[in-house]
Amino acid sequence: MNGRTSHDGFRQQRSSYRRNNRNYYNQPRSYYQHSQHHQKALQSATPKVQEMKTETKKIPQEIINSDQWKDHIQRPNPDTRHQTEDVTATKGNEFEDYFLKRELLMGIFEMGYEKPSPIQEAAIPIVLAGRDIVARAKNGTGKTGSFLIPVLEKVDPSRNEIQQLVLVPTRELALQTAHVAKTLAKHMDVNIMLSTGGTDLKEDIMRFSSPCHVVVATPGRLLDLANKGVAKLGKCTTMVMDEADKLLSREFQPIIAQLIGFINKDHQILLFSATYPLTVKSFMDKYLQTPFEINLMDELTLRVYFPLGYLLTQYC
Repeated sequence: MNGRTSHDGFRQQRSSYRRNNRNYYNQPRSYYQHSQHHQKALQSATPKVQEMKTETKKIPQEIINSDQWKDHIQRPNPDTRHQTEDVTATKGNEFEDYFLKRELLMGIFEMGYEKPSPIQEAAIPIVLAGRDIVARAKNGTGKTGSFLIPVLEKVDPSRNEIQQLVLVPTRELALQTAHVAKTLAKHMDVNIMLSTGGTDLKEDIMRFSSPCHVVVATPGRLLDLANKGVAKLGKCTTMVMDEADKLLSREFQPIIAQLIGFINKDHQILLFSATYPLTVKSFMDKYLQTPFEINLMDELTLRVYFPLGYLLTQYC
């Protein structure tokens, strides 16, 4: 009885909704247009579920430059969860050892990072040195920070042009990566742009008219914008590919190759993934210049699709 009452109540609400939107439903619409209509109605009714923006109080430059700058860091509560050796087996380095901008250091500490994880210790100095990288590391080991931290450090805010590019295979991962990037850069004058498929292309075109330093994107949408001359990648000197095994699949690899043609000729390419199929080897031979290879995974638990002897440099 209760189930029938609940179902009837839902039908009444649906009928009421359709009556209130009668003019809309009397017009022919595609399934996609219907979905867009409902999405806009949901966003207007519940603004809190719209894209989250990082809001921070601007810290005066004199405080950032002072010796007491750490006193103004809003650190999150300590992470008391059990951590595996993938995170704890470090060399004892500190983030300050890499001579990062103080504004970036503040974002790192407020992100909850205390010391570099093994993948961060291995990758950050190599990226800052301008080398190409092929890195293997598990998810949840600080992999995202290992490329976002040096990417943000390399940005020159005085140049209003796209300098750094992060490619990911899915919209969901792009949203997560962009959120981490904005959190890390909250005290920096760095503009980060998110561009993915499944969103309004016109909105992307409008947003690219504003100054942008770092782009987090899915390949197909970015290539579309680059072909239209909207995303100007000629000054971009770093291309990061997270989950590179998926980005170098047969579906994505032709798109990646075209994007490489748009970026600066003097560039570095960073590959991060847990597995590498054989197709990655041909890509490395063609596009990477003596890449530094980082291997932080147990060979017994990982399916490796190209011989370990191919690794130029192994970090253990």
